[in-house]
Amino acid sequence: MDLKTWGSFYEKILDDFGYGSAEDLKSAELLEEIIEKFKNNVNLSEISKKIFGKEVYVFGAGPSLKKHVLNLKENMNQDITIIAADGATKALLEENIVPDIIVSDLDGDINSILKSNDLGSIVVAHAHGDNIDKLEKYIELLKNIVGSTQFPKKFDFLINYGGFTDGDRCCFLAEEFGAKKIILCGMDFGIYVTKYSRPNIENDVELADEVKVKKLKYAEMFVNWLIENGNSPVEFMA
Repeated sequence: MDLKTWGSFYEKILDDFGYGSAEDLKSAELLEEIIEKFKNNVNLSEISKKIFGKEVYVFGAGPSLKKHVLNLKENMNQDITIIAADGATKALLEENIVPDIIVSDLDGDINSILKSNDLGSIVVAHAHGDNIDKLEKYIELLKNIVGSTQFPKKFDFLINYGGFTDGDRCCFLAEEFGAKKIILCGMDFGIYVTKYSRPNIENDVELADEVKVKKLKYAEMFVNWLIENGNSPVEFMA
C-alpha cells in the first residue's frame, strides 16, 4: 500500500476513533531520534531476505493462536518465515519456536519480545501516539530493529506500508517484500482477546472491549483489502 492510499485510510481512522495526528507524529519523530542515537536498526535488505519468495506464516494473538502454533510445530518446514504480531511471540516461544520477525507496538509481553530479539528475531517497532513511554523505555534495549509509523509521510528510518493493528501490519510487511504466500494463524477478527494480546487479563480468553472489537474490524478490513489488491496470495490456516 502506498502512502497516498494509506493516508486516506488514516484520515478515516482518526475521524472514526477521535484520534489526533499530532501525537503520532511526535512518536514517530522520537523513534527516529532513538534509532539515530543507538544505531540499533537493520537494513531493510535483511527483511527482504527473510520474506521474498517464501511462505510467510503470520501469527496474531486471537483465540486460535495456540492451536495454530501446535499445527505449525507438527508440520514444521524449514523454508518458511514466521512473523509474530506482538504478544503472539510468547505463544511461539512456549513451543520453542523463535519468530523471524516481530511486529509490535510494544504493548504485549515485552519480556518475550526481548527474549526473542536476543535469540535473533528482527523487531519492527511501531510508533503511535499512545506508546511514547514504551518507546523511551524499550527501544534502546532492542537490537536488529526496524522502526515503523502510521503517520503518512516519509521518514529516514521508519517504514509505513499500511495497516492499523500489529496483525494486519504483519501482512502488509509480507506483501511489500514479496512473500510467495501469506498464511494467517491466530487471526480471528472476532470479539475476544487472549492473554497473549492482553497480558493483564484474568482469564486465558475474555470478551474484548468496544474499542478493541472496532480495531479488529479494521484489521479484518485491511486483510480483505490486501486479498483483493495485493500480489501475495493470502489464506487462513485451518
